[in-house]
Amino acid sequence: MAAPAKKAPAPVRTLPVKAAAPVKSAAEVRAAAALEAAAAQSRAALQSQMRAWEDGVRQFSLKKFSAAHAHFKEAAAGPAAHIADKARSYAQICERRTSEPALELKTAEDHFTYGVERLNARDMQTARKHLDRALALDPNAEHILFTLALCCGLAGDGDGACENLKRAIALEPRNKVLARQDPEFLGLAQQMPNLRALLSVDAAENQ
Repeated sequence: MAAPAKKAPAPVRTLPVKAAAPVKSAAEVRAAAALEAAAAQSRAALQSQMRAWEDGVRQFSLKKFSAAHAHFKEAAAGPAAHIADKARSYAQICERRTSEPALELKTAEDHFTYGVERLNARDMQTARKHLDRALALDPNAEHILFTLALCCGLAGDGDGACENLKRAIALEPRNKVLARQDPEFLGLAQQMPNLRALLSVDAAENQ
């Protein structure tokens, strides 16, 4: 009886040998560490800038302008340019708010004068607020009514313009002539039919 044939030995598998990582020089290690430290510092600076910006906005919304100013100045020195630009703008607003003396408006003329100043600056909301206050203190002041009519018209309130001018004319008829000679009233009359009708020349005036 023949002996069984011997099996060929299985081939030996060898694992691929990984190439050894190049050894970094001391200079390269120091450079990598410096880059990582710089990146960490940059991230910390950005986070600090964001906190300062958010704190500034929070204080600004509470009208605490001095505190907000300090936070905005800090944010303006941060690395993110778009945040720094906005922070500088808000810091300037805070400076104006803290440097402006508080208004002491007591009389009708005080409110009227300030209302005219705001009207010339085209700050219609503030102008109307103070002209309304002036009229409340002096209801029969035809010059206040005349200016309030103009303010209403420029703010787009045709009914208010017409009503206040009508009262101003009733108290002082010469206001009708003044309104006809005023370029701003004439411009408004082209847009507001009720004001145009009020300023039109009637038959009685032609006699």
